[in-house]
Amino acid sequence: GAGRRTDIVRSSGSGIMGQVKKYAFRRRLEKHNYSLLGAELSDSDADETPVTPAMEAAAAAGLDASALSHMEERDFAHVTRGGAERIAQYLSVRNHVLQMWQKDTGAPLTIERCLSSMPSDTADLARESHAWLQKHGAINYGAIDVPPPKPPTPEPEPAPEPEPEDAKPTTITDELLTERTVAYLRTADMNTTTEKQIRKAIEAELGADLTDKKLVVRAIVTGFLEDPDKYRDVGKGKGVEERREDAAKAKAAVAKAAREIEAAKPKPTKPVIVVGAGPAGLSAARMLASHGHACVVLEARDRVGGRVHTDGSSLSVPVDMGASIITGCAPDAKRRTGQPWLGVRADPSSTIAAQLGLGLKTLGNKLPLYDGVTGELVSDELDARVERHRDALMDRARLRVDREGDDATAKMSLAEVIEDELEQAFGEDADADADADGAGEGEEDGEKREKVTLTARERRLLGWHWANLEYGCSAPLSKISMAHWNQDEPYGGFGGPHCMVKGGYGQITDALAAGLEIRREVVVKKVEHFGGEADAGGVVVRAANGETFEGSACIVTAPLGCLKSGDIEFVPRLSEAKSVAIQRLGYGRLNKVVMEFEKSFWDDDVDYFGAAREHYAPDAQATGDDPIGGRGRMFMFWNLKEACGGGANVLVALVAGSAAEAMEAGDESESSLTSSAMGVLRRIFSDRVDDVTTPKKVAVSRWGSDPYAKGSYSYVAVGASADDYDELGRPEESSGGRLLFAGEHTCKEHPDTVGGAMLTGWRAARHALHVMNGGSGVPFDEVFKLVSLEDIAGSVDSDDSDASGSDDDSDDDEDDDADRGEKMKKKKETKKKRRGKKGRRIDGEDGPEDDEKARERMRRRLEKEKQERMEQLAREQKEMTDGKEEVKRVLRLVSACPDGASAPVDAVTFDGMLEMMPSLETASGRGAFCQSAVAKMPRSQLASLALKDEGACLATLATWLEQVTSKPSGKELSSKMLKLLLALDTDAVDARALRESGVARVVADRFNAHAIPEIRLLARRCAHHWSKAASAAKARRDAQSSKANAGGLDAEDTPLGDFIDDDDASMDDSDSEREYDPEGKRRKKRAHAPSAPPPKPMTVEEIIESAAGTQAGFAAAEAQRLKLEADAALAAAQSAAADAKAEAIRAEEVAKERLRGVWDAAPRVGKKQKLRMKTFEDFAKHKTAKREHKKRQRLEREREDAEDARMEAEEAAAAERGDGGSPGAFGATGAAGGGVDLAAAAAEAARVASLGPEERYREDVKKAVRFYVRKQLKQGIKEKKLRGLNKELCGKIEEKIAAKVVEGSTSLGAPGDSVEAFLSKQRREKVKKMVESYAASYAKAKK
Repeated sequence: GAGRRTDIVRSSGSGIMGQVKKYAFRRRLEKHNYSLLGAELSDSDADETPVTPAMEAAAAAGLDASALSHMEERDFAHVTRGGAERIAQYLSVRNHVLQMWQKDTGAPLTIERCLSSMPSDTADLARESHAWLQKHGAINYGAIDVPPPKPPTPEPEPAPEPEPEDAKPTTITDELLTERTVAYLRTADMNTTTEKQIRKAIEAELGADLTDKKLVVRAIVTGFLEDPDKYRDVGKGKGVEERREDAAKAKAAVAKAAREIEAAKPKPTKPVIVVGAGPAGLSAARMLASHGHACVVLEARDRVGGRVHTDGSSLSVPVDMGASIITGCAPDAKRRTGQPWLGVRADPSSTIAAQLGLGLKTLGNKLPLYDGVTGELVSDELDARVERHRDALMDRARLRVDREGDDATAKMSLAEVIEDELEQAFGEDADADADADGAGEGEEDGEKREKVTLTARERRLLGWHWANLEYGCSAPLSKISMAHWNQDEPYGGFGGPHCMVKGGYGQITDALAAGLEIRREVVVKKVEHFGGEADAGGVVVRAANGETFEGSACIVTAPLGCLKSGDIEFVPRLSEAKSVAIQRLGYGRLNKVVMEFEKSFWDDDVDYFGAAREHYAPDAQATGDDPIGGRGRMFMFWNLKEACGGGANVLVALVAGSAAEAMEAGDESESSLTSSAMGVLRRIFSDRVDDVTTPKKVAVSRWGSDPYAKGSYSYVAVGASADDYDELGRPEESSGGRLLFAGEHTCKEHPDTVGGAMLTGWRAARHALHVMNGGSGVPFDEVFKLVSLEDIAGSVDSDDSDASGSDDDSDDDEDDDADRGEKMKKKKETKKKRRGKKGRRIDGEDGPEDDEKARERMRRRLEKEKQERMEQLAREQKEMTDGKEEVKRVLRLVSACPDGASAPVDAVTFDGMLEMMPSLETASGRGAFCQSAVAKMPRSQLASLALKDEGACLATLATWLEQVTSKPSGKELSSKMLKLLLALDTDAVDARALRESGVARVVADRFNAHAIPEIRLLARRCAHHWSKAASAAKARRDAQSSKANAGGLDAEDTPLGDFIDDDDASMDDSDSEREYDPEGKRRKKRAHAPSAPPPKPMTVEEIIESAAGTQAGFAAAEAQRLKLEADAALAAAQSAAADAKAEAIRAEEVAKERLRGVWDAAPRVGKKQKLRMKTFEDFAKHKTAKREHKKRQRLEREREDAEDARMEAEEAAAAERGDGGSPGAFGATGAAGGGVDLAAAAAEAARVASLGPEERYREDVKKAVRFYVRKQLKQGIKEKKLRGLNKELCGKIEEKIAAKVVEGSTSLGAPGDSVEAFLSKQRREKVKKMVESYAASYAKAKK
């Protein structure tokens, strides 16, 4: 392992605490990346073109040089409506601006510099693009002083011509208003111009107030947008030159009106309050300041940086106690991600480091791994073998999620699934030393695998990988979600190598803080928020020292740990969704033990080395291991000699997982931690033990105990998902956009990284700018949600929302998940029962030969097998005859077409394939068809074939996919069909076509978790292609409606282009210089529609008069009143429900506090407490489970007591009738004709009366056991599980079992004890097994 880790060391997921990850199963470009991303990255159609400067510059901003991002599609709707030519023009301008910034990131890039290097006709696009890029952290960010943007210089208005004094009409007629409105509409840019701007421009021209003419103007605008031909003759008498002059005047007037409307908007005047001076808060504050807005940062500590903390006093050199790694220092323009565009940006910290001239230490790829118990260096062969085990286990765990679904596995932890897979792969012995944080591997369906035995060293090495995973997520595996733990994978991370900052990461946050107004040692306790326009809305922030800060908006960047513990009170309370997300998302711990030595005794050529530890070593004293257990304790060491500089010899030991929790829970001393680290180092370097000296200086981090952090960074806990990150990043809806959130815990794309925190700070600043600029409504939601294969397969209407199945479908899915879970549980139990002493399976028997039902089952099974064999023979025969003929037909049809799909096939061939497809019935013919279609047809023509005749071919392909066998014999045909699906053009064959044809559902159900890895990979590649296309389409749809919906715009403030169909042609600025041509304005026209004069609009008075007093108007008013009453009742009910829930939460907290008191008072002794209850959470979980167990026991006893009473009553009734017993096997009469033997009964009563207390108690117990045995016998005979028994044999079984249980018991009890207590649940189960055993032996003897 020492020299081979060039492709597996990475640190992309742990930037907040700065740790290095080493996951073979998470590395890219490898088969063991089991997410859809891994399938996409292995595509054979990878782009081999060189990276251009434009691609590099766009990737550095997180953009694609050749495509719009979902945010650009939303904010530049007028560009997307302009078609491909307009989009290309925008991309050219945007990429040019980005290249100018990349050439010199050390100085602000002003719009004036950009305009000086561009053509004048692109000035408007350049201004828009520059402003957008600056708001989105693509340019002008970091440690540079960016001047606030200047307001755009208005275009010179045409010189007004002298008009006679009576030129302006005194009366505004509807005809005049129609003429002027149409004139402005003909020249306006429909993508940016609003109805209000046109009305204001006409007011300025006519010198009249048109407020009372709003509805008239709206009617004209609506009519014009619906059919411009109706207004063709309006203003027809003017010449071309006069029209051009009118167009220029109209354009200038609309622009002026737009500026006046913007200036008239009421805007907030108070500063923006930022809570927290970490990377997110500082980034938000700098962006707000660069846009000219006042901002106050409140920080609880006496320093800035938050969890970025460079300690400059504990050692002789500065050392990072928190974040220490920049998780990607170069953009990657060609990295494929789960998003529908290429490329990933670098961590923004790298740009700031370059601006400051800071030195970076690039982390190497060499990571030696040692056995922490023996101290030996792990060989390459052993290391590779354990890695293969680990990869297989993680693939199996992922496959289980794919098969059972996210919902069915949402409550499963990584530990639970891995431990199960480990037990299946290596048997019970392999998991002897592993607790709930264990590991696992499984087997493919239909595959037979021999059990592999792991040695003690291999178990330790496997445990090192689990510790490495725990450190990456900052939590024990038992707390991490199996289904969503790596949800950030599809977003690609940051690009480039990982580096440490020489001199400390704190230099970057210090530079971000320069020039900002920061109030240190101000602990925020309460945030009051309220909506409203301008200064009517805002926030009031109250501190612990009594200070109060008023602001227009508040950005809360406090760590998730502080939000989870309720350190900040929000008034009104946060929404239910956000509160639940805060509690559901995980927040873990990771700590460092930093040691400085006089001289180095380790290899200076490596940046880190690992030590595989026992998880909890039972023989710690004998082996010299650390008695304080935990595989994550001192499991990795970092060499910071070069990163710290100054010639200091510094090593950092990492403490992760449950070891990090135990370290802080027990308040372990610095000396104990140092001793533990030195013990590991002395074993590793035993060959130079004299050089391993005691460190001269030590520093220890305790992030979980830090009152202003309460942990290290976030992770996806059991029950959580990526949606929780999204919810935490959304503005609080009840605040009207005034309460905003940022931080690494709000970034699903880059969680637990400094770069991710900075990106969310910029996002929150954009939302705050929306408020400060007078924007109406809640700021836009910037969530980009990837559409999954399940969404595509089961969505109801993919055009309107995220694809989600119908209620019926979801119910079916839940049932299916439950069935799958139950089947797997039964399968496991069956495996355990059938496992022999040597691990061999014992074939189950159907029952005795004289059992008619068993013989019937066997007969049916044999008939089924025979039928299957006959069908297989028939298929093979058909393949030999019909299959060959079908292949010949296909090849004859396409023989004239050239290979390579360079040109479309001719119409005859196309129609022939269309007609042939439904007639193919053999696997050979279908395979030849799919292979020929891919080889001969280009992607676009394949899509046409698939969609022809309303998707008949696609539906046929879905049928083929359903019919192909999942056995190895179907591998070749499955592969060819999936490759055909991969070749389809996803722009044409969209999610709706895939869903309606059934293809998406078949791929999701049958192939996404296929037993054959190659088929599974192809299916996931298909899913990923479809997901990217569906995500892009959804982003475009969201972009079209987001401003009107999310921004709360009024109809007259909405761009007119939003009311035009998406298929309509563009109405760009160039139209204003051409003669008006309706054919150029709209593509969708009524064919041959006769020209008609424009309708006379109704006046406002006429509209009001027509609606007054009508029945419909009265009904509408009544409906509105009832709606208001219903809304008020609903609000009251929701408030009551919230109060009830809060009360329940408080009661739960009280109970938890009481339980903590018990935990604090309990001694930490005994094997049970040491091994199972290391933390209070484990103790609380144990107590809860114990209470539930007791409750179940009590209910079971009550049920059994009721059953006993019922049977006693039946026996008493039978005795009174003289039957001497109960029905069934006990229905036979006694020896004396069925009467009761009174003499014998009297003798028995006398015997019992003569017994002493102990003997009487023993008799009572025996009687209870006998009665329980009798009940089991009756039940078994009734259910026909026990056969061949009569009353005599049953009596013997009762006596033998009762005597054996009572005589052989060492815990019988004493007189006065409850007889029921003796028959515990465990003893009852034992008695049941004895009944079955005795009954079987007696029945056999009777035969």
